[in-house]
Amino acid sequence: MGFDQKATVTFRVSRDKNGMWSVFEQGFDKSLASFDKREDACDYAEDFAKNKAGSTVLIQDEGTESHKIL
Repeated sequence: MGFDQKATVTFRVSRDKNGMWSVFEQGFDKSLASFDKREDACDYAEDFAKNKAGSTVLIQDEGTESHKIL
């Protein structure tokens, strides 16, 4: 017996120890990419999330968090 289960994925954007903005996929320690600008990292994460319906982008910025579901 099967069932339809759609997995959602969270992509996290945060500063790394070198001050770069890095994009991570939930469950993985290695970043997908790193950028000098926060906006570029967010755009990259959103592009990934658009390909996986219901995915979330979590932006961690200087002690605050915001979520965006795509």
